[in-house]
Amino acid sequence: MDTSRDFTFKDGYFSAKESILIFRGMKRKNLYSTSQNWDVWIRHENDEIAYRASFKIKKSTIIIICFFEENDGPIKCWDFGPAKGMNGFQSGPEGKYTRKLRRWFLDEFGIMLPQAGIWGEIDAFHDPHNHTTSVFCTYQ
Repeated sequence: MDTSRDFTFKDGYFSAKESILIFRGMKRKNLYSTSQNWDVWIRHENDEIAYRASFKIKKSTIIIICFFEENDGPIKCWDFGPAKGMNGFQSGPEGKYTRKLRRWFLDEFGIMLPQAGIWGEIDAFHDPHNHTTSVFCTYQ
């Protein structure tokens, strides 16, 4: 698979195989204009604030979660990574799994993490409570 044609990561803009498109300022309604099946992942009171989807890249399943402001506000952040292989105990924010995920991201997409700009920041992030590691993008 030629990932240079199938995937784009630039200035906080993410697209994958014409089925996922995520960008600064996007609204929830934009998720449903793609061919990807999005599931509600988190509800807060009456608002749906996070959505989850998965897709295949090579032999891996990739999970992506998008978080939005309440009341149909813009996207706040997204969380992206392989479903398996990057999870486990890590004693601090930097360690074995964040290094492993940064290496995977560089190998798969040719992009060294972290990346930052006026749009926000993308970097590997380890959640110590759930023992998961993913690429996390926050928008300004």
